[in-house]
Amino acid sequence: MAVFGTPFQQTVLQRLDELTPVHIVGGAVRDDCLGHPSKDLDAVIALPVAAVEERLREWGYFPHRLGQRKPTVTLFDGQERLDIGEAAGDLEEDALQRDFTLNALYVRVGTWELVDPLEGLSDLRLGLLRACGRAEDRFGEDPIRVLRLVRLAVQYGFRVEPGTWRAAVRALPQLGETAPERVTAELARILVLDKVTEGLLMLADLGYWQAYLPELARLQGLEQNRYHTKDAWEHTLEVVKNTPPRLLLRLAALWHDLGKWDTASRECRVGGKVERVAGEWRIEGFKLLGTGGERWQGKAAEVRGARLDHHPECIQVKRMGPPSGFSGFAWVPDGKRHFLGHERESARIVKTLLPRYVWSMFLNEPRRGGERELLFLVENHMAGTLAFLAELRGEKSPGSLRDKAKRFAWRYGWNGRRFDPERLENLLALWRADFFGGKARVPEDSARLERICEEIRRASEDLADRLARLDWEPFLAFARHYGLAGEEIGRFREFIRSEVALAEGFPLEDEAWLVKEWRKFRGRHR
Repeated sequence: MAVFGTPFQQTVLQRLDELTPVHIVGGAVRDDCLGHPSKDLDAVIALPVAAVEERLREWGYFPHRLGQRKPTVTLFDGQERLDIGEAAGDLEEDALQRDFTLNALYVRVGTWELVDPLEGLSDLRLGLLRACGRAEDRFGEDPIRVLRLVRLAVQYGFRVEPGTWRAAVRALPQLGETAPERVTAELARILVLDKVTEGLLMLADLGYWQAYLPELARLQGLEQNRYHTKDAWEHTLEVVKNTPPRLLLRLAALWHDLGKWDTASRECRVGGKVERVAGEWRIEGFKLLGTGGERWQGKAAEVRGARLDHHPECIQVKRMGPPSGFSGFAWVPDGKRHFLGHERESARIVKTLLPRYVWSMFLNEPRRGGERELLFLVENHMAGTLAFLAELRGEKSPGSLRDKAKRFAWRYGWNGRRFDPERLENLLALWRADFFGGKARVPEDSARLERICEEIRRASEDLADRLARLDWEPFLAFARHYGLAGEEIGRFREFIRSEVALAEGFPLEDEAWLVKEWRKFRGRHR
């Protein structure tokens, strides 16, 4: 066996081994057997953690005691980490309290000899994931091992021993009693795996989605429109797989179409009298969504729209006009399949899901807004398709692509405080993943999408450069001259910001332009 650890870790372990035998155990040994380096080490010693902590302090270290169920003494040295726990009896007894046999491999500090109480090395060579001892007991001790089983099986390409799998399925309900931060942490690790689709499918086979995220599970079998070759669940898997392995993007991809179940509909027409009933617009007993019927109240009208699959009493209105002689309800022959407004519904659902987890602990990337950015991506994942529909079809569009790209970049790159190119790039990454997520595509589609994205990126760079060079001093001088102060200056600045950002020249240096905008501002805020 190799010598384990960095000089810092080896020094600590060898000093402890002079007191009583110390063994390295778990992931570091497993990964070494697989030929993978491991930065962090776990070790066990036949001493209470309090005694280990006391001795380390005497030696000048700064230990931290972590964990409640099985506390460990943890040392940090820069990016290096060492966890030391108390062995549960001899090594065989200790091994029987670990999760899987391939994590119950030990290496004695100093001699660096391998100890294998439960034939974990054989399982490792066979690519078999097997619980230590009685699987029901292991999952009962810590249900988070159900999710860890999925992660390890996918990450290393292991087969799960049948008895271990059955015990995991039976233990699934106990996950509801596990701390949300631990569940979130394991799901986060699964979502950034290279073979993420396999992980999501294993979770489905376990019944995890059905039990804990039925809003996602119900997408299975949900038929989409004719442009899709997959149902909503299969499409979601494709989108997740197509995104870069970053948690924010993978989670946004997983949840981007949650609203499709509630908004799934088919084209129809209804003719009859429009009435106001209990604060709702109705026609022929159907509730009308997405429009007001004031103009037609008490009159006959015809509605062209889409009837919701799962809320058949509701019709989303596309057009409402005078009667054509038709009355009652009818499906439009060969009518389109719709998911009108599903992106907004998806964002609404995501808001209700967030309290079940603690994603904020794991989404705080540098300068990012965590859950706020997640909601932004979900709610706006259709923005690119809707804004550039003509260009994607190869059709003519009012205005130049350059101007449209510039306005798009500003609208979705401005986060309310600053222009954020990374936010825009995340949106483009999700759009691209969704665009190719199991839809019928031809080579021209890819070329058109890439051209649009490149134009948006170019606009983003130009905007970032322009905003960095903008001099707001003439604006402040103007504001002082006209007696503006405090919050009023800030509100006026926000009022003109987009025009300033998108202008070709530098209107802040044009007093006549500022006067005109100031009058508009005052007219709207009287």
